[in-house]
Amino acid sequence: MVYSAKDLISYKMLTRSQKLNAFPHTHATPAEYEAELVRLYMQQLQLAHDDYLHSHSRNRALIRRQISIFERCQDFLLDVETFLDWGCRHAADACMVRMLRGGAVKLYGCDVDEGSYKAFYDFADLQYSQLTHAWRLPYEDNQFDAVFGSGVLEHVANDSESLKELYRIIRPGGHFIMTMLPNKLSYTEWLNRRLKNPHHLRLYSLQEIHYMFMHHGFRPMRYGYHQMIPTLSSPKGGIFDLPFANTLVERLFSMNGVLERLWPVNRISTNIFMVGRKVEAFHG
Repeated sequence: MVYSAKDLISYKMLTRSQKLNAFPHTHATPAEYEAELVRLYMQQLQLAHDDYLHSHSRNRALIRRQISIFERCQDFLLDVETFLDWGCRHAADACMVRMLRGGAVKLYGCDVDEGSYKAFYDFADLQYSQLTHAWRLPYEDNQFDAVFGSGVLEHVANDSESLKELYRIIRPGGHFIMTMLPNKLSYTEWLNRRLKNPHHLRLYSLQEIHYMFMHHGFRPMRYGYHQMIPTLSSPKGGIFDLPFANTLVERLFSMNGVLERLWPVNRISTNIFMVGRKVEAFHG
């Protein structure tokens, strides 16, 4: 079962205490996640045109990419009561957490912009904060059971200071889930650089991010490669907007899950991910 838009409209009208008991724990299927996210993208784009949203929803492969990596990490979220979508933009991950946890979780989001994604924020009942510092976050020590950062760390001014700040706000034993981190060996990054398409300026290897997690108080619990099939997420137009190209990547994406786990091919995946548990000391 998944909570529908109608369920969550009613949910928004409840008091905070009623919300926490409104829905039992649940698991959404990939198809249910996809249907709800597609609806939210369409609703938000009807409210206002947004190039970023368009570039991240122009085909179903883009949405399935986000769902597939969320599902690989969602078992770390089954019991969370406080959750932060760090660098959330439109907070698609927070929306999936709402579908996963119902009313049993308080959802927070933050980013550098004003936060003008009403359809997504209303669905998630998100408490949004606009960030005004390069790495400091407006939250209390040990506030969150889990923090999710999807495609964020590579953009911050100082990744080490950001990891220190995340360590501060996550409770002991809580988790930092980092996805969509651009892979240093990515074939899509290599192609985009050669073709002078938009690309990331900072890339990471799995070994490097493992080292960073360990040296910032997070014990790696799960990690790996994700996204082998290109999804045409560039804000650039041209081929990225061609119907044929978008239909092709949608059809090819069914092979993505197998390729993500196929060594050594997966070493050139577009992204890497890691889940780290906050520890107060490392013991052998």
